[in-house]
Order: sequence, then structure tokens, then C-alpha cells
Amino acid sequence: MLAQIIDEAKNAVVAVIKGADDVMSALRSAVRNQVGGAVKDAETLAVTAVDAVSGVVTGAVEAAAETGTDLGKAAVWVVEEAIESAQTVGVDATDAATAAVSGAIRAAEKIGGQTASIVREALLGAATLPRDVVERVLKGSEE
Repeated sequence: MLAQIIDEAKNAVVAVIKGADDVMSALRSAVRNQVGGAVKDAETLAVTAVDAVSGVVTGAVEAAAETGTDLGKAAVWVVEEAIESAQTVGVDATDAATAAVSGAIRAAEKIGGQTASIVREALLGAATLPRDVVERVLKGSEE
């Protein structure tokens, strides 16, 4: 069912980005809506709320790549919004951050090429993200 969340998030984000003048604002809005819906539907989809957050982020980063959006900037904005949105629907901040960073890295690795290093550097350089969580997830993804 996680694949369903990823696909739905990706499709929704692509649709929003393609029609937007302000891509980053549209991206944040789409992620906000997707996280809220996915977390609320997590139980019926047989996934945890944390997995739902991770899946939405994966789909959103894949959508950003598909539409030619700046992936470093998009990954940071997607992760930031996913953390905020998950907290508003009751997900623990640290759990949300771990899930969001993991989802962004999963998408970047799937996309391939230099994407993983671009996303890693952007996440590490983002002053708005909890550095300890980002470092822990990145260390785990390299092992």
C-alpha cells in the first residue's frame, strides 16, 4: 500500500506543479494536502502514519524530478512541509522528520545520477531542518 501512497502523491504533485506559476508554493500546498490525507487514511491503507509521511515525500520528490524542478530546493521544501503537516495531524516531530528525510533520500536514490548527492547536500545545508535527524538518516542510507 505504500506504493499506492507514493503514486497518488506523485500524480497529485505533478498535476499541481504543471499548472503553477509559483512552483515551490504549489509544491508545498500539494504536500500539505497529501500528508494530511495520507496520515488520516493510513490505517485503512494498512500503513503507519510515519510510512504515509515517507511515501508522500517520496512521491513529491519524484514528481519534482519529473517536472524539471530544482531538486535540492524542492527536497528541502517538501521535507519542511511534510514535517509541519504531519505534526498538525498528530505525528511526533522527530518521527515526521525521520520519515520525511528518508522519503526524500529514497526518491533521490531511485531517480539516480547525481540526484542523491544533490538532495543529501541540500538537506544537510538546510538550517530549517533538524541536523541530527538528517545526519542519522543519511548515515543509515549509506550503510
